[in-house]
Amino acid sequence: MKWMEIYEKLVNTDTGPDLSMEEKLNRTSFLAEILEKLGFRVERRKAAHVAFLGEPPYVTLIGHLDTVFPEGESKKRPFSVDGSIARGPGVCDMKGGVVVLLEALERFLKEDKANLCVVLNVDEELGSPVSRDTFEEVAAMSSHCLSFEPGRENGELISSRKGIISLWLFAHGKKGHASRPDEGVNAITEIAFKVLELSSLNGRFPNLTINPTIVRGGTESNVTPDKAEVYFDIRYYEDKEFEFLKKTLEKISTVHPEATISYRIKIRRSPMKEDPVFVSTVKEAAEEIGIKPVFVRATGGGDVAFFSQRGVPSVDGLGIPGGRMHSEEEYARIDFFEERVNLVVHLLKKIRR
Repeated sequence: MKWMEIYEKLVNTDTGPDLSMEEKLNRTSFLAEILEKLGFRVERRKAAHVAFLGEPPYVTLIGHLDTVFPEGESKKRPFSVDGSIARGPGVCDMKGGVVVLLEALERFLKEDKANLCVVLNVDEELGSPVSRDTFEEVAAMSSHCLSFEPGRENGELISSRKGIISLWLFAHGKKGHASRPDEGVNAITEIAFKVLELSSLNGRFPNLTINPTIVRGGTESNVTPDKAEVYFDIRYYEDKEFEFLKKTLEKISTVHPEATISYRIKIRRSPMKEDPVFVSTVKEAAEEIGIKPVFVRATGGGDVAFFSQRGVPSVDGLGIPGGRMHSEEEYARIDFFEERVNLVVHLLKKIRR
């Protein structure tokens, strides 16, 4: 199939969160067949198609096949092209990047060879809980990582990404009649103070953001709630920012002496740290074929962090640029397709040397 045909078929294949890992792998098995035709040995893992060519250490190319959209979304708004703009569910995040990956491999392998690995997982939008083990296994065998998440709207590449922390804060009080607040201990009031307290930390570090996104509490309108909880989406880049957050949580106190506060914190994704030497290599590769690259730090996390945290030289944003991801207005700029493919092919050759 030509790349545009693969693109259309992939976008018109629903791979949303309401499907099982097995079903998403089944629906995207045609991509495994394409890799096999290119000479790869393909393995099907619990949440990923993994393909190997040659022996380690590998230059590993990664992408994800899942989207945030429900079953039936592709029928409601199928793949379409208007001039240089493509639309459809996942057209930018990140099915366009998968097509760049496949096309670049085909062109590269026609005239060169290398030790390569490809990982296409189906649980990235869920935080890669199942494919994590696969990524960690492959990262240990990799010399470089090329990630095909979408580039920014004007073609910017991604040299680093923030990490993601999940924080649940729980307040425990005492029930009572709402008309007699002094007889109860209001857990929602405790949570409200904590939301303000933690939100006030925004700006203490340039890369640390603390955003309360889910709040739960109360059972009846006339009952003082004895339980409440809040979820914070926290983004960070430096280890010192994470340490600062932990120390702050250790000192957290209650407003009411009879209330108690507890929390559960977890790093969902580590940051992708910039590798200045590899960024310079990518920059040289781009300039050698007439591209003036711009590198940015992304606020969102990504699977590339599994490689970066092991010290594997990594770059992201090699997919088709676009915008409005995770919405019905999502689009991809296919006028960048050839440029991206050429960059990846030239970069593979440069690494190969």
